[in-house]
Amino acid sequence: MGRIGIQEVAQRAGVSTATVSYIINNKKQVSPETRKRVEQSIKELGYRPNEIARSFKTGKKNLVAFIVPDIANNFFSTLIEEIESVLASENYKLMILNTKETKQRELDSINTISRGMVDGVILASTMGDYSEIKDVLPPSIPIIFIDRELPGCPSDSITVNCYDATSAGIENLIAKGHSRIGYITGLPRISTTIERLNAYTAVMKKHGIYDASLIRIGDSMSHCVKTNLDSLLDSGCSAIVITNNVMATEAMLQMLDKGILPGRDVDMLGFKDSFQAQYGLQHMDLIVQPTQELGQLAGRQILKRMADPSAPQERISINAEFVPRR
Repeated sequence: MGRIGIQEVAQRAGVSTATVSYIINNKKQVSPETRKRVEQSIKELGYRPNEIARSFKTGKKNLVAFIVPDIANNFFSTLIEEIESVLASENYKLMILNTKETKQRELDSINTISRGMVDGVILASTMGDYSEIKDVLPPSIPIIFIDRELPGCPSDSITVNCYDATSAGIENLIAKGHSRIGYITGLPRISTTIERLNAYTAVMKKHGIYDASLIRIGDSMSHCVKTNLDSLLDSGCSAIVITNNVMATEAMLQMLDKGILPGRDVDMLGFKDSFQAQYGLQHMDLIVQPTQELGQLAGRQILKRMADPSAPQERISINAEFVPRR
């Protein structure tokens, strides 16, 4: 049997093809009896609308792209799940492009979606400034930035304020009697790294114990942890702050391999960015990010932006929470 078309559905239901189209696209009100007959015919015949033809007619693809820096990170996988759930409720699908924290891959991803493949874009950028991508962003496609802010960016942004929670976590370590508190950063160019490092610097200076030699530069991924961790332990740090969930989990494993028990031998302040179980984080103080809420907000905001591209820019910020180890 060939592909079932709208004509066969209309014939079986005893209605016009226009009526079938109205029901499929929710364009007009029809009687409950007519809708029931058409929906039953669609089910019995196994009819599937031609989405490509529909997109040519409406100009909509019902597709949103999410450009992420690290799909293996639970933070971003949770965002994907939450965004997809919101978009699916409005019959949109989500396309994922993974940049692996690489600027060129992000530019390549933007060039891909610039060909008119999607109706909107959510971007967690690995760039340091909006000027690096402004010339390649398609002006006709609504876009929102999530998690990371870019200086000079005129688009909507949805971020998490971690400054206050990070400050509270470091104050807690100092209150426990620690003065040599090591610090492992994420990528230096991104806004989340800058915000968290600023919090660490301000608190340590306030207490007169700031030592720049106790700061190690990471890249937000696990492979940078061992060298930095070993160096801080050799420097006599009794507490260590690690500023994302991937590095915090890896540091925990590295310490256990050395026979060092976090929470007993060394205090740690890490990040929990996902509701998913993450081994070892129960042994450290945590900055807990509201990742599910962040993803839901992003999904709703891109739907809102696609519905009204000319609406004023919005900057939305929600707060992380410091949760001490129990």
